[in-house]
Amino acid sequence: MDLPYDREPDEAGIEIKWHWEDNFSSEEKMKVKNWLNSVSSAVEFTLGTYPFDLHFHIYNRGDSREPVPWANTIRHSGQGVNFHIDPSHSLESFLEDWTAPHEISHLSLPYLGTENAWFAEGYASFLQYQVMEEMGIYSAAEVEAMYKNKMSMALPYYQGDQDMVSKAKSLRKGHRYPQMYWGSASFFIRLDQGLQNDYGIRLTELIKKYQDCCRMDDQSIGEVIASWDRLLDGNACSELMEIFETAPASSNWLQ
Repeated sequence: MDLPYDREPDEAGIEIKWHWEDNFSSEEKMKVKNWLNSVSSAVEFTLGTYPFDLHFHIYNRGDSREPVPWANTIRHSGQGVNFHIDPSHSLESFLEDWTAPHEISHLSLPYLGTENAWFAEGYASFLQYQVMEEMGIYSAAEVEAMYKNKMSMALPYYQGDQDMVSKAKSLRKGHRYPQMYWGSASFFIRLDQGLQNDYGIRLTELIKKYQDCCRMDDQSIGEVIASWDRLLDGNACSELMEIFETAPASSNWLQ
């Protein structure tokens, strides 16, 4: 098949360090490299070149109904992702899976702690489809339709007078993860729309600039928001955050 980014493995501008934690055949390794090199290239084009090497730890979790049944980011001993995969699935199935775009997108921000998981997960959920659009997996119209569908699914859980951030945190505690992810993603959908209207840029363009100036310096959600506003020479990010932290969720964007 034609890869979204047709190049040899290990040619990514983002330097990848491969860690094969279980046994894989040479053919399986090539498939995994083609998959993750393609996703990493799309991430780089969409979000900028990360100022660090990426460490991918690959585990063989065979006999699964999906190509990537589990993955999580690594924030110690190098920035990267643990991928637990079933290598029997086709390359097409791996490329069409959202997990790698989601997890690799996480790494464009510093680790913000469990308390701010709503922000990190909403961020990666929004960006996974931006990356997959760049890969040619989805069209812009299909991405827009998926956002609307995900928002409709989350909407019933954000009714009442409680603010959006508090609602999202309570959903996480109640293990309502899809609703937490996509309610939180509304922050980034709304921010992206506002940046286009008021600044003539996409959120992804702002994130590219962020990689160059601030990614390795910021350590908290407040510092990230401040850096984004500084790059914009405005207050769009902090003002939207205040709305999400104070206004009733039922009167917010999801209404």
